[in-house]
Amino acid sequence: MTNEINYIDFEPKVAHKSFWKGNNYESTKVVMERVNEWVRKNYNSKIINVETLLVPVSGHNKKEHNAKRLNMQGGYVYMIEVVRVWYQ
Repeated sequence: MTNEINYIDFEPKVAHKSFWKGNNYESTKVVMERVNEWVRKNYNSKIINVETLLVPVSGHNKKEHNAKRLNMQGGYVYMIEVVRVWYQ
């Protein structure tokens, strides 16, 4: 058995693309279904922790993600919410 600690991130995927209305993204419920499916398939892994994170997204691909715009006094930062699973 290895003692390495690893993680895998699950972020909302585009559920429906629309030129006029913008993209629709998976709900948190759907993301959690993917997380649970991964856990079921990797039952030999020891789950250490599950957390949600706000992760910065670079400007060139912010439209591809469900980015939240935060005003940071000197400009805007785009963040996405991901579910991170730490496992061993």
